[in-house]
Amino acid sequence: MSFEITCPVCHFEHIPRDRDFCPQCDSDLVCFRLLDALPDLPGESLIDLPKDTQPAGQEESWSDTDKLHKSKVSGFPVVLVVIILLTIACLLGYIAHRFSSSRSIVQKLNTDMIRVQAILSKDQKKISKTPEAGTRQMDDLEKRVKELVEITKNNKTRLARIMPEKETVSKVSEEKTGTSETISKMRGPCFDTYRATDKDTLWKIARNLYGSGIFYPVLMEHNPDISVYSISSKDTLRYLCDKTKAADVYKVITGTKQKRRYWNYTVRSGDTRKTIIDRYCLNKKDCLIEDKPLEAGMTIGVFLE
Repeated sequence: MSFEITCPVCHFEHIPRDRDFCPQCDSDLVCFRLLDALPDLPGESLIDLPKDTQPAGQEESWSDTDKLHKSKVSGFPVVLVVIILLTIACLLGYIAHRFSSSRSIVQKLNTDMIRVQAILSKDQKKISKTPEAGTRQMDDLEKRVKELVEITKNNKTRLARIMPEKETVSKVSEEKTGTSETISKMRGPCFDTYRATDKDTLWKIARNLYGSGIFYPVLMEHNPDISVYSISSKDTLRYLCDKTKAADVYKVITGTKQKRRYWNYTVRSGDTRKTIIDRYCLNKKDCLIEDKPLEAGMTIGVFLE
């Protein structure tokens, strides 16, 4: 009897007879061993099974079709039994294979656990020393924090001594600057007065006071109650002491629209469109830039003649 077999699937040779799977294609060799172990029954033996005793005349009268049907029916249980046995054998082989792999996994886990235990047993001293080192570091940190707190307190005390002096100096400087600003605001621009004559015009007065008659809107700005085209000896006008500032004021209070120069007049309480036109305009129909309701404090453009 040979101790080596050949794989029926991939024809791999020299396989030990006690192996359950082919090392090359992993075929289940148990099933094939079971098939080899079955007895080699001839085809006639499946047909010539024991028969029930029948009368002689009836046996002779059977047709060929009945004989063939009876032979097939009698051989079917044997085939069914063979199929069931093969299925059971394959299942057992698969279970054995899975069980062997599970055993290898368990063995590997046990080996890993043994290694971990060995490592832990070696490092027990290190592990026990780690908490002690951590507590020492925490103690050092606490000491340093306390030192920082004390240093901060000392610095705060020094700052409290120094800051009042700086605050006093800053307050004095602020008071001085505030006082100077208040004085300058209270003073405002310096004005002188001019007594007009019956022959004067606003253009002429501006030319005499500011060096050019074009600056007459500056006189209108500082004397909003005068009637521009009816200057008389009854009128007293204010004008800037610093005559060089007239040009700056002129740029601020005037503008240009439709190639015409206009003056930005600030509406006062009690003003109406008619009173403004009568006071400042010669052309009554084309005087104000905008036709909108007037409110005190708003600015409206008045065309200059």
